[in-house]
Amino acid sequence: MPYVTSIERIGLKKGIEQGIQQGILRAAREDLIEVLETRFGELPEPCVAAVSQIEESARLKVLHKQAITVSSLDEFHRLLREDAGWQQALASFDRRARLCTNACGL
Repeated sequence: MPYVTSIERIGLKKGIEQGIQQGILRAAREDLIEVLETRFGELPEPCVAAVSQIEESARLKVLHKQAITVSSLDEFHRLLREDAGWQQALASFDRRARLCTNACGL
């Protein structure tokens, strides 16, 4: 077994911790999307993209609970819009959703 310096051990530990955190975030995003799909059917791609950009596990946990209790996908989008940190991602979602709505004649 090769010798591992203390600096290398620190680097390995940080890498493992980052990998664990990324796994937690990915699972939380997938769980949130699964709840929304179960309740409201196939999600528009911009909605999935907006959820995929969330980097805070606490925010994903709150959204997961809200996804269980909201009455509609529109209400969930409204909750996302209220979060100031997601204004840019949702602006893109809104533009695409309007295009889709107009194209589908809804």
